[in-house]
Amino acid sequence: MFARQFINLVMKDLRVGGSYWLSRMMPEENLFYPSVVEAGAQTSQGNRENRMTSPPFTSTLDLPGPVARFKSSRTASSTLDFMPFYGRDGEGKIVAIDSTGHAVLHDADAADDDYVGSTVMLPRLNASKWRSPISVCVTTANPGAAKDHYPEALYALNMSNSSDFEALVYCNPPGSGRNDEDKAWHWRRLPPPPYLDDPACRDRTIQSYTLLQDGKTICISSVPGDGGFGTYCFDTSTHQWTNVGRWSLPFSGRALHVPELHGLWFGFLGEDQQKLGAVDLSSLDSAPKVLHEWGGFAPPEDWSLVYSEMVYLGAKRFCIAKTFDIYDRGQLVDTASVLIGVEIVNGAAKKAMLRMKHKSICRCIKRMTHFCTPLPMLGQSEPRPRSHQAEQGR
Repeated sequence: MFARQFINLVMKDLRVGGSYWLSRMMPEENLFYPSVVEAGAQTSQGNRENRMTSPPFTSTLDLPGPVARFKSSRTASSTLDFMPFYGRDGEGKIVAIDSTGHAVLHDADAADDDYVGSTVMLPRLNASKWRSPISVCVTTANPGAAKDHYPEALYALNMSNSSDFEALVYCNPPGSGRNDEDKAWHWRRLPPPPYLDDPACRDRTIQSYTLLQDGKTICISSVPGDGGFGTYCFDTSTHQWTNVGRWSLPFSGRALHVPELHGLWFGFLGEDQQKLGAVDLSSLDSAPKVLHEWGGFAPPEDWSLVYSEMVYLGAKRFCIAKTFDIYDRGQLVDTASVLIGVEIVNGAAKKAMLRMKHKSICRCIKRMTHFCTPLPMLGQSEPRPRSHQAEQGR
């Protein structure tokens, strides 16, 4: 049984500056065969037909109609970023922000007799977030917060400039007392990570991040190497940072904690995000080792990977989203977004796990497609550019 009914897909419409569309797709119908046996049979048939030399998908994605449209407040700056805000209330809340810090909260699950979906204006961020900030949703452990309709908080941090750390919380404004009528959404400033004051830290880029198993500790990690800051943890209940090591996590982007798969964390390995791996982060006393590693899906030679994302759907199943630039004789001609259904199954040996590929669908369009993912994954909406030549040389 799927825990997630929908995957939210956010698409940038290049015909209209700063315009984005939200569509919702049902993964069970589009990405998975009825059983692992059927998925294995289809994979074997594909290998016999030598499909590895063809585009890495089995069908074309026919998107359902859009349920919402977003537009930047400034026509001169057409970029919006989208941060998933999923918690105990469902999987439909998405925060959209522009380069000036203006923000809205859209809930695609909200419905009434007269409407589907609702949008709430949010206060402006204390500092604008630029080019795909990381975002993590944390559900409060305070039992008294259950009376509030918004027990979650959304933590946002720039990947390259992490001095502007803040959280979106539903609470009373400072100095207003405890009157429930005064409660509203606020962006609360948080202490920046201590490595910003370390002169030995030359590269402050966040390479990977995740939410630990206690549900309240955010873990961030730098790129490997002597110039990085290593790995830090932020306790959202005490607002304290802790340096847990000079080593780095092996992931790139967001890692997902999956309790039903031996309590491991899953994510893309290495900067090129080609391989999927599983790691045990239950203890951070030393650098974690990759326990399971699975190869990627081979695209045609003229397809260059831009970035990868992943959504955990429940029932040991994932949706992997990959965006490719397509080249013809060295010239960029199109962009393709590929969605792949993947299931992790138990192997013969104890704690052994196998990756089973189900369906894969593609949309080649003259507009970029981005994916708003659930708490686990990267809500990236504007990937950092990479050169085609560098990508081909990996």
